[in-house]
Amino acid sequence: MIVYKKLEKILQDRNMQWKSLCDAGISVNMPAKFSKNKPMNTDIINKVCEYLQVQPSEIMEWIPDAEYNKANEEIASIEQQIAELEAKKKQLQGK
Repeated sequence: MIVYKKLEKILQDRNMQWKSLCDAGISVNMPAKFSKNKPMNTDIINKVCEYLQVQPSEIMEWIPDAEYNKANEEIASIEQQIAELEAKKKQLQGK
C-alpha cells in the first residue's frame, strides 16, 4: 500500500492544509484522496511534487498490504472500544 504520511508531514511543516494542494492544479477531490491513501496516478503525483519542489519519495512510502491492513484493523478495534466506553460513561453519568 502506498501511503502519504510524508506528504501530510510536509504540509504540516509548511503550515499548509490538504486543500492547499489544489494550487498545484489538481482537482478539489484529490487532496482528500491523498489524505485517505487512495491510489494516485503519476500525473497527479508529478503536479504535487512540482508544486512542493520535492521528490516522490519525500511524499509517499510503500507499506506491505498486510501491515497496513493490520494497523487499520487495530485502529478500528480501538475506536470501537472508545465508543463503547463513551456510551458506558454517559450511562453512568445519567444515573
